[in-house]
Amino acid sequence: MLAQCRNDISDDDSLQELPRTHTASANRHSVACPVCQGACEDVQVHGLSWCYFCHHSFQTDLKVAVSYDATYAHQYDHRPVREMSDLRWDFIQSVLALPAASRILDVGYGNGAFLKRAKAADMAIFGVDLHTEDFGIPVVTFDTPQTYDLVCFFDSLEHFPDFAPILRLRTRNVIVSIPNTPDLLRTAPAKWRHFKPGEHLHYFSGSSLDTLMRNWGFPTRLAEGYPEDNLRGKLTIDGKAYDNIYTAIYTQA
Repeated sequence: MLAQCRNDISDDDSLQELPRTHTASANRHSVACPVCQGACEDVQVHGLSWCYFCHHSFQTDLKVAVSYDATYAHQYDHRPVREMSDLRWDFIQSVLALPAASRILDVGYGNGAFLKRAKAADMAIFGVDLHTEDFGIPVVTFDTPQTYDLVCFFDSLEHFPDFAPILRLRTRNVIVSIPNTPDLLRTAPAKWRHFKPGEHLHYFSGSSLDTLMRNWGFPTRLAEGYPEDNLRGKLTIDGKAYDNIYTAIYTQA
């Protein structure tokens, strides 16, 4: 479930790459890729666009249609958040071995379960989220003058209409957990549980995630795998098994 590596990012991809298909030019459009800024010229299907440069898939209009309020944050209250927090923490420490008092920022921290787990391990914790509910988490902004030892994106990176705020954060390491994009995204996205127009705006490939991290200043992927699938399970669509949640840890070194 975990492949540890020290990989200077090049063009190798870890997530499922989508096939490059062409159809009638009458349906073509041109839009800048939100990851690499390349000009995407492809058919818009199901409101999605694809970048031929970094293989990123994204909702063309990048418009958010949900409210990330307290109700949204509380949806995690009845899920196995303690077990998931333990799993995530063990994954991180197996790779980074962060010492006590390390500064950890969780972007989109929800109800704060993971940060409370990190605090129990004597870490200094911080959170960024859109809701205003008080979960006992020290709240910062993307412009807070702070350097972190780890920034976490658990089920949050795919929600951003604009990555510019993220690129302003200063950190030594990053962990990302995102839905593993299946090969049916172009043909039958409604069959995939993580296709959520207006909520999930981005569907990363391995190369597009690497490109975003490299542009942020993280050229090395230390580890990758599907550890959360131990709790969240794999997906079966039309009799075919798919990995569910891809996780990777990046560092500056």
